[in-house]
Amino acid sequence: MGQLLVGALAVAWPPLTPATPKDNGGGQLPKAVVDGADGCHPDGMEEAEDRLSLPRPRWANAEVAVWGGAGEDDLALAGGYLRVAEIAARHWIARGPDDLLPLPILYNYRHSVELSLKWLIRKAAQCALREGYAGEEDLSPDQLDKRLRTHNIRRLADCLNRYLALLDLPKVEQRIDPESWSQLNWLDSEDATGETFRYAVVGHGAGRAPARPVQQNVNFYEQVNELHKLAHLLWGGYSAHLGEYENWQIEYLEAIGMAGY
Repeated sequence: MGQLLVGALAVAWPPLTPATPKDNGGGQLPKAVVDGADGCHPDGMEEAEDRLSLPRPRWANAEVAVWGGAGEDDLALAGGYLRVAEIAARHWIARGPDDLLPLPILYNYRHSVELSLKWLIRKAAQCALREGYAGEEDLSPDQLDKRLRTHNIRRLADCLNRYLALLDLPKVEQRIDPESWSQLNWLDSEDATGETFRYAVVGHGAGRAPARPVQQNVNFYEQVNELHKLAHLLWGGYSAHLGEYENWQIEYLEAIGMAGY
């Protein structure tokens, strides 16, 4: 399935290059714009003195965020976590190593992967029911909610494999592709519970222990680049493929109904 989905991944977010400051129409820069030459605001305030406040957007309507409603689902949120992870990763690459960023970057990529898997599981279940599946798997919404109350990547990947196998797809597309499967297993080995990238100490009671007891030097770029590709493939590739499959199902059933079958 991986090769079939590459074309669906043409998601090009703008590169993280510093914006060129523009004046506000009166020949002056907004106070929130920092002069990169001396690290001071135009009004003379040192940048360090203003770190407790974020700069305001240039336009008032840009201060408003919109969330919620019928269009918000796991896939939408997965895209948001993916974008935050990519922005931070590109910042890390462009500005030089910053050892405070890698773990939050990994966490955001991981959470995007988790949410994409959950969306794909729900979509595959809906498609199987639409095809008339009546086997042993309980694909009811209530059972799905219970099954998806986990942060374990391996369990979610196993569940998606089972559900893909229920669909009338080519055999090669009834399982997660081998390269993605390998990356999902690696991700699960690094953070099985969704806590390791989030906390310095993990576990409960007598089992509490440092998440990383031994300091290590890792090739973070190689790790995060593979995770970046996996997150994009699930969010933009697998989701598009299942979405097209669902559209085909609906069109086929409508055609059957119109023909009187």
